[in-house]
Amino acid sequence: MKIDRSIAYWVAAGMLGLAAGTCAGSNPGYDPLLGVMLSDGEDMAKGTLPNGCQVVQTTTAVSSPAAMMVVLDKSSSMAQGNKWQAAAQAIVQSTDQGIFDSMWLGLYAAPNGPTAAPMCLSRFGISQVSCGAPAFPQIELAATLGLKSTAQTGVRRQIKDWLSSNGPDTGLGDPSPLYVSIQTAMDSLRGWNQNGKRIMMVITDGSISCNQLSNPPRPGYPDANGCTIDWENPQNIVSLLSQAQQDPNQPIETFVIGVPGSDTYDPTGASYPPYRMRLALSAMAFAGSPGNVPSNCNGRAFTKTGADPTIPCHFDLTIGALSAASVANAIATARQKVASCTYDLPTLGSGMTPDKSQINVSLSGNGPKIDLYRRKDSSNTCISDGCWDYNALGQIQLIGKACTDVQASASTEVKVSIGCFTVIG
Repeated sequence: MKIDRSIAYWVAAGMLGLAAGTCAGSNPGYDPLLGVMLSDGEDMAKGTLPNGCQVVQTTTAVSSPAAMMVVLDKSSSMAQGNKWQAAAQAIVQSTDQGIFDSMWLGLYAAPNGPTAAPMCLSRFGISQVSCGAPAFPQIELAATLGLKSTAQTGVRRQIKDWLSSNGPDTGLGDPSPLYVSIQTAMDSLRGWNQNGKRIMMVITDGSISCNQLSNPPRPGYPDANGCTIDWENPQNIVSLLSQAQQDPNQPIETFVIGVPGSDTYDPTGASYPPYRMRLALSAMAFAGSPGNVPSNCNGRAFTKTGADPTIPCHFDLTIGALSAASVANAIATARQKVASCTYDLPTLGSGMTPDKSQINVSLSGNGPKIDLYRRKDSSNTCISDGCWDYNALGQIQLIGKACTDVQASASTEVKVSIGCFTVIG
């Protein structure tokens, strides 16, 4: 049976219950029965909304939740060269950015005090070492709820206050129980009861030790005092991060920032690990998030005798003057790389869910607004132009170039407009 399209349009528009003032009747290029753009709507399929169409609501889309646990090296050497102050300021500055407004944040720092020294050190009169590692994060994961660090309450304010009132450990030596720190932070992220991205940000000045106290013992390297497993074998951490990243149910993406001091090497193992620290951190970064390291980084695998990478996979801040801005930029860049391209459907002012046939999506930032089309064919990857679609949960999913554009710029916002028939291409 042949159906007159003009009659079909008005019947469908009535069934959809379009509110007065929307674009009912002003979108002749859209077939509401077929759910596709007709040939005379080609201009709209390119992203131009019909003349006279009235958008009843435009809102900034809220991405699906994500959680970031910051793991901060609190060893005594972090007190040197303004490293602690720069890291603390950077954590606050970067997490105050808008991209963190819908996130969960937490903070874990170690060491947090002395533990009994092993026999290989106690024979030299050393009774304690600063290898204490908290059983739980100092600041547990909590939703930011849009509250900045300047607010009276909220997790951002908690992190700021903790960083302001605490500093590096001042105990004997310069131990760093990084393996246990990462392990505990992972446990916290796995316990997060939301369905979203899990991210770990490690900030360290290197020299991973405290392996002599591990139970059960892990492979390690000796130091000059005769402790046979004092220096951590970085491969232990590489394996830990790789397994977490490849977890099919709760994957964790890990990023590593190396501040000054994380470029050490001492073949004797006297004052520094007997391997190149830059290579160790680079291999950890590759294991923790292989899809988000520089495509040409060459420090992807750790070996004890390996050379420093010419292009490290981690954020290497050992060259040049350290500043809070440089650390903050690294944190924000890492967050942006794993920015979610999934957004919850907004609600109308009345709290009602909008009609999905009247949703349009655009990107806005420093440049002109980019109107996206909803793809007609699910096989369309939209690599060159960018598009969107609904996922299995009914959320807005950016696809192809639209997703990579959002991940490439912290200033890009996703706008959702309600009231005009969806542009489909």
